[in-house]
Amino acid sequence: MNKLKLALFIGLLFFTGIAIGYSQKPMQSCPRNFDGKAFTKIKKEIKKHDGDTVAFDVEVLKIAFGYNDKPYFQGKMDNGETLWISSMVSNSDVTVGKKLRVLGYLNGVTADDEIGKKYNKGGIQVLAFALLNTETKQLHFSDAFKNEALLWKSGGFIPKK
Repeated sequence: MNKLKLALFIGLLFFTGIAIGYSQKPMQSCPRNFDGKAFTKIKKEIKKHDGDTVAFDVEVLKIAFGYNDKPYFQGKMDNGETLWISSMVSNSDVTVGKKLRVLGYLNGVTADDEIGKKYNKGGIQVLAFALLNTETKQLHFSDAFKNEALLWKSGGFIPKK
């Protein structure tokens, strides 16, 4: 009888360990909370979403240079929608054809934004403070947003505003 109890106890521990292992889902590094479908939905009401923090993937289509020679680039989203991104990060990862994951704030182009008005006919842009090269997994970020970028890299939540 003792051998049966011992076998049941060991079996219970084994299956409990498996259940615990499956229930502990690891956090995804640099999670996304935005895509082309969501962008299509909010385009008509950008004022309501101005300042929202978004993280999404794009392929770089065109590059111009913005303020302080930082990249101002057009990216194509998963559904083919395009969006202009004003980078606060200067790095060489922003090249045509490169696939990037962007973390930044949704922003309407304002009347005093000369660069935004020159290139961006859609009127919506993202002020990006972190860029992840999806191929090399190299993360670049603005020093002013180091804490947010590192939290995002560790899989932390992305606050709405």
